[in-house]
Amino acid sequence: MSQRIYLDWNATAPVLPEVRQAMVDALSGVHGNASSIHREGQAARAVVERARRAVAGAVGAPAQAVVLTAGATESNNQVLRQHARERADAYIVCTVVEHPSVLETVRALEKEGVRVAYWPVDRQGRLVEGWLDERLAEGATLVSVMWANNEIGNIYDVAAIGEKVRATGAIFHVDGTQALGRIPVDFGESHIDYMTLSFHKMGGPKGIGAIVTREGLKVAALLSGGHQERGRRPGTENVPAAAGLEAAARQLAADGESWQQALRQRREAFLAALNAEVQGFELRGDTEHQLLNTLNVAFDEVDGEDLLLAVDLEGISASSGSACTAGSLEPSHVILAMGFEAKAARRSVRLSFGPATPQEELARAARILGAVVKRLRTMPAL
Repeated sequence: MSQRIYLDWNATAPVLPEVRQAMVDALSGVHGNASSIHREGQAARAVVERARRAVAGAVGAPAQAVVLTAGATESNNQVLRQHARERADAYIVCTVVEHPSVLETVRALEKEGVRVAYWPVDRQGRLVEGWLDERLAEGATLVSVMWANNEIGNIYDVAAIGEKVRATGAIFHVDGTQALGRIPVDFGESHIDYMTLSFHKMGGPKGIGAIVTREGLKVAALLSGGHQERGRRPGTENVPAAAGLEAAARQLAADGESWQQALRQRREAFLAALNAEVQGFELRGDTEHQLLNTLNVAFDEVDGEDLLLAVDLEGISASSGSACTAGSLEPSHVILAMGFEAKAARRSVRLSFGPATPQEELARAARILGAVVKRLRTMPAL
């Protein structure tokens, strides 16, 4: 039986061997609570602080700017809800293509009476030019833009947006989860006030993330009940995950440039194979400014969910969008926001891979996709 082909790296990436070993070592040898003052506790504390420094180094920020959390969903909620709670005049802007952890939080705050606005996109998922200027002139107090989109892979110019936002005195929040490990990420040079991260998209462990904050800004805890993370995030620290996080950040520092080159090679090879094997498909998103590892593809006359079920049986793991909305009967909110009607939106599938994905697997995936698409097109509609 052929080995399965994993093309869902944007949902979660396979854990790096170095990460797995670091976590096993922590589980085996670091028994203490990082808040305890005895030797075992101090050993655990050292693991957590090394992880903090590793995150800081990976994104170009000071270590004291990093608050460790359970992931970007928690981090996004914490930043957005804190702002709404602390500003009576809060006016939050986010893009219509944000991750659900931003978009749904903003919608919830809107129902609570917070003023909000949603930055539209064009047919390629590009942010509409000039729109933000009007919102900033109206007094927007926080702007939230993801660095790279998890569904279509679009990369947004956060440095230019951040410069514009900062000039008005508003707060700039960036979800950098999909960008880290795939494009250069520099917190200090991008005029960002709060950046939120998860690390399992780049080979790190699930269940750990971070908020990185500009000097002079605070992070207020969502929960009560502990002094951890200097009172910014109560709860016993996940020491094995922190060990894995440090290992992932260390590999990023060592191999980040080679990862990008590997992704470029794989993208070119995969697109060439798809063009050779499949007739009639559309690449969606801004293909000139897109993550190298992400293809959002719509095959003519083929429903995306039908295709995903069929290729799963043939050994390919892929998705139709965010794993956080898996199981939804609704088409992708990102594709709908780009102006596609529901039926056309449902044709989109996301194929995402990593620097370690063997090129022969991508060639085999293209052959399988070609055969499945051809078969589905001959099947009568229900």
